[in-house]
Amino acid sequence: MSKEKHFPPKQATEQFHCPHCGVYAKQYWAHLHAGNYVNYTSIHSLTKFDETLDGSWTISNCEHCKKKVIWLDQNIIYPRSIPVVLPNDDLEEDIKKDYLEAANIFNDSVRSSAALLRLALQKLCKQLGEKGENINDDIGAMVKKGLNPLVQKSLDSLRITGNNAIHPGEINLEEKPDKVLKLFELINFIAEKMITEPKKISGFYEKLPISAKEQVKKRDSEK
Repeated sequence: MSKEKHFPPKQATEQFHCPHCGVYAKQYWAHLHAGNYVNYTSIHSLTKFDETLDGSWTISNCEHCKKKVIWLDQNIIYPRSIPVVLPNDDLEEDIKKDYLEAANIFNDSVRSSAALLRLALQKLCKQLGEKGENINDDIGAMVKKGLNPLVQKSLDSLRITGNNAIHPGEINLEEKPDKVLKLFELINFIAEKMITEPKKISGFYEKLPISAKEQVKKRDSEK
């Protein structure tokens, strides 16, 4: 999983990770004009119009790949998908599926995207050994087991923001799409800390000489 900080596309922003090439690059901006410039296209024989669109329509041009992004207010009309970091490889396949579906529908419905991530969180709690029935109860159970405070805050941030997607709450997600994009990062952060890192450490430990591990067992049994 990439450790590079991700700056998602945001309307009227100087730089972000381009949804076409994925590079963090400078963006050039302009307003859109509907014009009749090409005579030999599929619409050349149809009734045409020519006008400057209102200020809600904008276009950005990536300095790196030269490709363009079309915006309506704060939303990307083209290309369809907003790139987010891929789901952690150690997540169960069903969770990865929810994660990627949430990314694919982000442009169409921020609230639906957040609701799917909340579902992914519920399944993640089950993967972490909890019941997976009530997220709040599962987090509480993990806290009693000595959960990392940063992971606890990440879990609760996902839970609370996801709840706002399902029930009326204090966070208007349609006005704060960046909060939902942050949830993708939190899912991966939780998986990294709770699944990937322990697996790496365990794998390294298992490769130690048997005699060394026996000495550790003997030391710990004498406490």
